[in-house]
Amino acid sequence: MFVSPAILSALPAFDAVARLRSFGAAGEALNISQSAVSHRIKHLEEQLDVRLIRRTTRALELTPEGLRFADAARQALAEMEGALYDLKQDKDEGMIILSALASLAAKWLVPHLVEFYRAYPGSQVSVMAQDALVDLSREPVDAGLRYSRTPQPGLHATHLCKDWLVPIASPRLFKDGKIPTTPEDLARFPLMSYTASLPFDIAYSWKYWFEQMGSDIEPELVGPYYDRADIMIQTAIAGHGIVLGRAMLMEKDLFDQGLLVQVGPKVRAQASYYFVTLPDKARWPKIVIFREWLQQTMGESYARISEFLY
Repeated sequence: MFVSPAILSALPAFDAVARLRSFGAAGEALNISQSAVSHRIKHLEEQLDVRLIRRTTRALELTPEGLRFADAARQALAEMEGALYDLKQDKDEGMIILSALASLAAKWLVPHLVEFYRAYPGSQVSVMAQDALVDLSREPVDAGLRYSRTPQPGLHATHLCKDWLVPIASPRLFKDGKIPTTPEDLARFPLMSYTASLPFDIAYSWKYWFEQMGSDIEPELVGPYYDRADIMIQTAIAGHGIVLGRAMLMEKDLFDQGLLVQVGPKVRAQASYYFVTLPDKARWPKIVIFREWLQQTMGESYARISEFLY
């Protein structure tokens, strides 16, 4: 049998009458008039073509059919209430499942998440660190942090910040204490190369950096090669050589821990960071809160880095 909207709309009234055994009490519980309750029950019985309630001068009783329908109505309303609660939790509270580049997750996001939790107690962010792009329409993921020239079509995208490419190394690499500052100086040291899964037009290389410096030096690269930017940074910290890295990934190592030093001028990266989500999730309160926090916090990091680097 097709369950019509009229039947569905009458369920709360019937459930209240079945529980309270009173049209007046049911009306008070639902904040509607007694006559409105009576009208809905009458219409429900007409729709079902079944007598649900037996009215007497002294009491209100459910018919056998009414007793069966009352159990079904109570169960249906409970399931609907649970589903609505879950939906509200998904939108307003609950955990945000975020897909993020592994390098950005490890070197920037996770170190800063404590600030988010401090500002929004009770909030939770589950980070899926992976370099492959996740299809937000197919996977159980609420949002993503992307690094690209332009955001992917069909998604609600918010620009978070730009980035710089910076030559960096461990201070221990320079035993004489003399830190290189020019392209000619850098060419005398082992230059570590990064092979990424990023699209070719935003991938960064030493050749790009030397070109931006106006130098015709063909850099001599040394191996081994790495395909994750955060691992490349760790090789620099370990003193293996000089790395061309994204500045946003080195904030803590450069400023707070002093594990790295800048050994050449910064150049503008060709891509930016974006926060993306499906259009129908863009206004969810928990998404809005996290997106605005990201935009502000990453903007502050970028401003700090930009001022510090030469």
